[in-house]
Amino acid sequence: MVHVILPNYVCHNMNRIKSLDPPHKGLRNALCQLTLLAGKTDYANPDSVAKLQAMGKEVFHLLKDHSHTEDKFILAPLEAKAKGSTAEFIDDHKEIEELETELYEELMAFNGHHSEEDGHRFYLDLCDFQSFYLMHIDGEDTEIEPLMQAHFTDDELMGHQIEIMQEMSLETLLLWFKYIVPARRLEENAQVLRGFKGAAPQEAFDAAMAVIKNELDEMEYQRLVEMIG
Repeated sequence: MVHVILPNYVCHNMNRIKSLDPPHKGLRNALCQLTLLAGKTDYANPDSVAKLQAMGKEVFHLLKDHSHTEDKFILAPLEAKAKGSTAEFIDDHKEIEELETELYEELMAFNGHHSEEDGHRFYLDLCDFQSFYLMHIDGEDTEIEPLMQAHFTDDELMGHQIEIMQEMSLETLLLWFKYIVPARRLEENAQVLRGFKGAAPQEAFDAAMAVIKNELDEMEYQRLVEMIG
């Protein structure tokens, strides 16, 4: 576990913390990349399938991690304050977890010797899931986020974020950086990484920057380094 405090892990809008913005932007990015790759994978080619499965492992890991942390650190605290406000989203999570399991098993069953039609069916299944998931997190952004801001102070919201970070392994944290950083403004990323640099071991910060360097173009990366200081 990496026990760090990132005071700017979440972004601000009108001086209020938006807890769901970073992970949701990261997951939108991750799912778009996965469906794009699934659509051009050669399912009769083992190397092509292995590339898709490698990305799938990352994306499904983040999806599962987010459901867990959101249930525990977002929806549960809100339900305690506003009874009944989270029921629809908790039910969605149960359905989402079942769909994720089915899709993951379908993906990992490919061995590089399947037909184009087999791959197309998986691609359509994945697109259906993506559509459902994007509607789900849009509902959370427009309904749950304002409720969190109404029922919790910024200090309390930050406390939830700190608890999430303290539970997270370095491997998972680096994976989040991989998909969140390209989906956010450089200023937001610089705020997060300045906090991370000051709180985390040097080797953890270096590992994060190595991951990020692979996800940004050279100009963006150099600008980010300058902004971090």
